[in-house]
Amino acid sequence: MTGKPSRRRTYSLTQASKAVDVLFSALGGAEKLQLLALWEHWAFAVGAEVAELGVPLGHTDATLLIGVDDSMALQELSMQTPDILERVNAFLDAPLFSRVRVILRQNQRPLTEKRPPRSTRTPSTMPPPPPRLGKLVFSPDSPIADCYAAYVQAFRTV
Repeated sequence: MTGKPSRRRTYSLTQASKAVDVLFSALGGAEKLQLLALWEHWAFAVGAEVAELGVPLGHTDATLLIGVDDSMALQELSMQTPDILERVNAFLDAPLFSRVRVILRQNQRPLTEKRPPRSTRTPSTMPPPPPRLGKLVFSPDSPIADCYAAYVQAFRTV
């Protein structure tokens, strides 16, 4: 053994909700929730006039990115950036952004758009098993043999 003294760990029970809160805050979860609220309530946060011209595309560090469809809207919102910045930070109740950058959208998806739920593949949607399922033979030490066995098992559990 080396000459370093060993430290004994102490274990204690803690509530799961407290542990989740610690993990959540360590990953920046509170800030992400604030941003999610901003994207969901964009028109309320910046006003209807601004929301008609520009949509949120995201952020980089302390810069809010707003996308517009044409150069006229870009010019209009560029002149309103100080007001937008003030409104957004007031909505978030914290100075999360120090700059607003207005750019052309160019078919980028706005964060205000609701995404359809992801479809989950259920075993009932599996294709019918191939006619020769399980009849192929591979060397037992081959990694392909393990993959093929898992493939055959996927069809047998249906």
